[in-house]
Amino acid sequence: MRQHRRFAFDLKRLILLLALVSTVITLLTSYLAIFQVEKKLLIESSLRASQSYAARLSLTADLFFNAAQKQVAYSADLLGDEFDNRDAITEEADRLQVQSKRFSSVLVVDKTGVVRAASRNSAEMVGLKLVSGANTAALSTQNPVLSSPFRTAQGNHIMVLSSPIRNARGGYLGYLATEIDLSKSSIVDTLINARNYRKDAYIYVIDREGDVLYRDASGWIESVPQGHVNKALLGDREQGFLLMDNLQGEASLAGFAAMEVAGWTVLVLHPARADVVLLYNVMMQVLLYTLPIVILVFICIWLLTRYISMPLRQLASRADTMDSEDVSQEIEQINAWYYESSKLKTVMLQGIRLLHQRIEKLSTEAHTDPMTGLLNRRGFYELVDKQLTEVSRIAVITLDIDHFKKINDTYGHDVGDVVITQLARLILDSSREGDLLCRMGGEEFLLLLPGASVTQAIQLAERLRRQVESHHFEGAGNVTISLGVTHFYPGRDNIDGALKAADKALYQAKNEGRNRVINL
Repeated sequence: MRQHRRFAFDLKRLILLLALVSTVITLLTSYLAIFQVEKKLLIESSLRASQSYAARLSLTADLFFNAAQKQVAYSADLLGDEFDNRDAITEEADRLQVQSKRFSSVLVVDKTGVVRAASRNSAEMVGLKLVSGANTAALSTQNPVLSSPFRTAQGNHIMVLSSPIRNARGGYLGYLATEIDLSKSSIVDTLINARNYRKDAYIYVIDREGDVLYRDASGWIESVPQGHVNKALLGDREQGFLLMDNLQGEASLAGFAAMEVAGWTVLVLHPARADVVLLYNVMMQVLLYTLPIVILVFICIWLLTRYISMPLRQLASRADTMDSEDVSQEIEQINAWYYESSKLKTVMLQGIRLLHQRIEKLSTEAHTDPMTGLLNRRGFYELVDKQLTEVSRIAVITLDIDHFKKINDTYGHDVGDVVITQLARLILDSSREGDLLCRMGGEEFLLLLPGASVTQAIQLAERLRRQVESHHFEGAGNVTISLGVTHFYPGRDNIDGALKAADKALYQAKNEGRNRVINL
């Protein structure tokens, strides 16, 4: 098992692991940074492209409506002088409808809302009183009006573009209304539904309240239950871009631009995930191109690691045979070409010379107290280092026999030795497997409890105190002890500080009357 662990965690593999982890982390960090920057740039570029396309659509629509409005206004001016001439105004209405490809029908309406004349294809409308919102708006404002899409009583889906008719003195006579049939493939639909931007784009036209008038998937629609866009998202800007959900609930990149003539807004949206998927594909290509370079760099690191770790590996292999007679000569032949390995080589040679002296010295020194069988101070410090590296917390208990000098003076030192020996037995019986039990000298004992909490240590100390108090010691009768408890965390706290804290708690227990447990 020891051989396997040494093989798994030798210096070469640790350096390779560190190099690999560092390379991967650096690569991932770089790719993440590049991805975030490119994502931001790509999204901003897409947003600006959507805004630009929305502006072009808005401008195209404005040009159309502006030209149509001027054409209707021109005819309305002509009708002002001939308004009482039914034949003349009928002829002008018919001319406007026939010559223009924009309008499906033309109506001349007086100021009471009654159709006075109409183009031939709408002659049946003459004499009817109009009640649509477009008629109401034209009469109430007496200004040019471009209505929202609506359906007539006959079921036609239309928009109305009107212009007021005035006489030579400026008096209001009525208005000239032109209808744009949205149920047919009109030039308006052709302008708005241009799909040369991108296939996954959605194009909306919304009115001043945010109701959707047009969806490229559905065409021109009525402004009520077909969808609504929160106009507040656009702010007071004439054009711009933002992140928003489309009517399908997808997170989208949107560009928008307002129409000057109609007062509507064109929205061009496309799903944000499409750009992210595109970016993922690009980044994957970049990764594939850079992967060979990364592999080549790692091979170079592997070769350098092998060369660097070889002296230390050879020295480590000799460490397993330091009791061999020829080990010094073998170590001398190792090429320790850099400072650390050279120093280690020197130290190992010195250590080999001192090894036998050390072994002999350690063999003659006892690690346990001969009277109690517990660790002595030296044995404690020999074993405590191992405990400090294997556990995350350690509880410490120091204890002292109350009035021990009086016991020695009254009953003699032999009885005092019996008391110490029997107390050691009680300590052993109360301790757990793995605890370090030490007689630090005289009547003072130390317990080190690896992994124990303060509560567990106090419980153990209190239990031991009660056992001692109720125990009959041969030759001395009843004896009591005082105990100090503390704990510390190896790696963060110093053991010497913990021992001092435990001693302080012990002295406080004595000062407060003895035969008690104090925790600090």
